[in-house]
Formats: sequence, C-alpha cells, structure tokens
Amino acid sequence: MAYFNHAFNKTFIADSTLATAGTATSALTAGQVALVDGADWESVAIPGVAGTGPVVTAGSFAYIVQGSFYTKDTIGNNPGHGGYKESVKSKGINPRYISRLWKTNCATASQATASLSLASDCAPCGKTQFMRIDVKGSPALRFLNHHAYAIGDSAGVCCIDGQEYIDPAVIVGAMAEMVLGDPLIKPFVAEKDLDAVATSTLSAGGTGYAVTAANAAASATSGSSTGSGFAVNILTLGASDAIGTFSVANAGSGYVAGDSLAVAGGNADASILVDTVSEGGVVVSVVTAGITVQSVYTIAQAQGKAASGNYVASTDPNGASKVSATVNFVGAYVDTVFGNCSFDTRDHYNAEPVAIEVSLLDETGNPCNDCGVASNTPGSMQQTQGEEVLRELIMSERYRQSPYNQGNRDSARIREIEMSDELLAAVDRTATYRAYYVQHSVPRFNNPTGVFDNDQYQYKIYVKCSDAAAQTAVEKLMDGLSEFAKANGNNVPVETNAIW
Repeated sequence: MAYFNHAFNKTFIADSTLATAGTATSALTAGQVALVDGADWESVAIPGVAGTGPVVTAGSFAYIVQGSFYTKDTIGNNPGHGGYKESVKSKGINPRYISRLWKTNCATASQATASLSLASDCAPCGKTQFMRIDVKGSPALRFLNHHAYAIGDSAGVCCIDGQEYIDPAVIVGAMAEMVLGDPLIKPFVAEKDLDAVATSTLSAGGTGYAVTAANAAASATSGSSTGSGFAVNILTLGASDAIGTFSVANAGSGYVAGDSLAVAGGNADASILVDTVSEGGVVVSVVTAGITVQSVYTIAQAQGKAASGNYVASTDPNGASKVSATVNFVGAYVDTVFGNCSFDTRDHYNAEPVAIEVSLLDETGNPCNDCGVASNTPGSMQQTQGEEVLRELIMSERYRQSPYNQGNRDSARIREIEMSDELLAAVDRTATYRAYYVQHSVPRFNNPTGVFDNDQYQYKIYVKCSDAAAQTAVEKLMDGLSEFAKANGNNVPVETNAIW
C-alpha cells in the first residue's frame, strides 16, 4: 500500500521545445524542453502528427529534460561544488506507467462589477434616496478582518418650485460620490470607465436602409475589435435610402477612438467612425416618443461638478421625455507587490478578485424593492499567476539543492552571488501561465515492507499564455507522450476542459 496518495512534483518553465532528434542534453538552451531517450541521452523527434509518437529505443525510458537557467556551473569558482548548468531532468518515464496527461486553459482574471439603475419616477422631490455598497472577499478581510460597507444618500439634492421628480442621473451621481469617498470603500471600488462611444461621425451613409413607423430603428453595429453594444437610431434617409442622420440608442462599452462600425440593416454598407470615447460610468437614457437616446458621463459630470462636459439635468424627468440613469462600479483593489530584488516566497499575493454588491435602501435602512434595479457580476480568478509559478520553480530547485537565500538583511547580495537571481529572471511574475501536467508512477517491486508499492511523480510544464508558439510546441510534446503510451498498450489521452 502507498503511504500517501500525493505525487512528487517537479517544475519546468518552457519557452520552446526541441522537436528534432540527436541533440545531447548538454546542448539544450535555458528554458528549452526536449524528450530524451534514456538509451543514448539524446533528444528524440516529436513529429506532431496525430497517431505518430516519438521513437524511443525499445526497453528504454523517456525523460523530460530542460536546459538549465544558470549561466555558470560553479559558485565562487569552486570546481568541487559545480553542476548548476546540468540540465533539469525528470525521472525515467515508462510508457506503460503514465497514468495521466492534462493541461489547463489560459483563464484571465476579470474584475467584479456592479450597477444601480433608477427610473424616471424613482426619485420624488422631498424623499432622500439611499444606496449601499458592500465589499467582500479576501482583500477586504485581510484589510479589516471583516467585510466592508458604506451608505451614500442624496440628501443634498434639492428641487425647484413646482418640480415633482429629481433627475435620476443627479441622484445616482450624488450617492456614488458619497460611497466612493468613504475611506473603507475607496481602496476597493472605483467608478467603472465604460469606454462608451461619446461622439461619432457617419463616414458612409450606405444604401437600402429604412426608418420604422416609430421613426427610429435600433441597428446593431460591428467592426470593433474591442467594443460591443453600440446601436443607433436611423432618423432620416437620403438618396438610395442612405442614412442621413442618426442618434445613439446604445453607447455600448469597450471602444477606442478610431473604431469603424458597420451599421446592420439595408445593404450593411453604412459605417460610423468613433471620434471619442467616454471616461465615466453613468449612463443616461432619454426616451422621447419611443426613441431612446443614450449618453455617458462621469459621476462628477452627472452632478455638474466637472470642469467640462457637465450633464444638464432635467427638471421634469418623468414628463414627455423620460430620463433613467445607471451608475456602474468596478472592483479596483490593487495589492502591494515587491520587486525581484526584495522578493520573498513568504510574501502574500492576491488571487481572489474583490466582490462588490450594490443595493437601494429606503429611509429606514431596509432594502427597497419597489423602485430601482441593482445588478452584480462576480469577478473571476486567472488560471496560474507568475507569482505561483516562481514559488514552485524555487521549491523544485531547492529539491535539487540549489540555494535560494531570503529573510536576511543581505539576502539580495547573497542571491546575486549564488545566481538565484537567474531563477527570478526566468519567470514573469506579472504574466499568466498555462500549465501542462505529466503524471506517472515508478513501481517498487521490492521494498522494506515487502508490499507492492508505487512512487508517483508529477511534472508541471509552465508556458506563458502570451507565447502561442511555445504552447503549440509543448502540446506536440504532450501528444507525443500520449502516442508513446498508446504504442505500449497504455491509452492515455491529453485531458482538458472549459474550466481549468
């Protein structure tokens, strides 16, 4: 029986693979990975063709080998120590005992978002509105030992004589300003910059378009590599039913100046050029005679406090033109990170995005469900951070007796002497890595207990998510190992899924 079900781990950092045969392990460059034949300790060819595996000498083990990151073989020119340029090798892999091959996806992190929308009749004069925002997750717990929240109100917004409702854009702007100014909330939440279309120009009117009976047609657009959601109202037509004038029905998000957007409908040959994008997160929609016109402002502009571009509030937001507004927030916590010079494996690094929730309250502090719509979208964690990869690489090297000094006053100087800085330079701590795993066992046919036992080994090959060429090369290596196992009666596919 096995004493524990864990596997011994070893870490490789790959920026390329050697797919040709006949290269000695000593010739591998730093970060270059090869599959090596145990019979002659030279690389074997990896065809990369489905159904074709590497040719390893019959009866020999295969080895995963990577060129060393160290540039010198000795420390302090002491020949008796030597060996740091020795390539990094796995245990001998018997194809019949490969138990699992799998890979992760390159899942990037995303920030949590939240929004609060108010309709045209949600802010009657004489009634104060209240908004609460909650911050949850490990960043808040580490900072406060509990979750954080703050409440903002619209008590400072007044009506003029005869006014019945307050413009909801001014209300959400006032509440958001108060909440984001709270010292407990400010480190974790910010106004979301939607990068919506602020100003645009009709660059080509196209042909074959139409105006609906409602005198407007919301038309989807395409052509931006970054943005989505932008739509226009076609108001008038020119010759050949070209678009004459338009208004913005949906300002969208994620655009950049210079985007050219094709207008759907007609012959799909009209285009709109994005001149400028917004800088804020307050979306104001005005519906007049069934036509929606949308604009985006900053929180300061919504309150009329900005240096320019201020929103002109309506004194009758629930009249012939109905005004609604939505304020958008984003999780904005940034952890403290030290550079490589003072790097310590015991430093905390954050993996969980902050969670934010927004809600509308009544004057008694209870949730208000009869007006206003709140929505929250959780953030997502990225797959494998460089911070984690570096720590695993250092641990793997420590198993090889390679030094890594930390915690002393002169650790930075010692690491320079002992070449540990070359390990730090091998990993980009700000990058996301894709992991490839190889797991196999080495049977013990005779051990002190007299019981059949296995040692398990797991190899992690990390590749930058931004390095498409290296990913392709390592995937060929993984496919080659799968075919190598299959040719020896052990059908082990390379596993992957949409989650990890």
